[in-house]
Amino acid sequence: MEDKTQQLRAHIAALEAELEQQREAHAAKMKRLKSENYAALEASQRRYQGELAIQHANFGRQIAELKARLKAFDV
Repeated sequence: MEDKTQQLRAHIAALEAELEQQREAHAAKMKRLKSENYAALEASQRRYQGELAIQHANFGRQIAELKARLKAFDV
């Protein structure tokens, strides 16, 4: 009976060690994924900001052209 108890305790200890290893591996994987996702989000945000800047410049040009046309009619 004593031998069976020791075997069960050893098995429990092994399972706890395995569980801890899996937790550490999962935490490392999640950290890596979060880092990758954050980098992708930053890149996406930079592209979006660039597109907005281009649109803003285009709208500014269109407004200037329309003002010039309007001014030509006023003369």
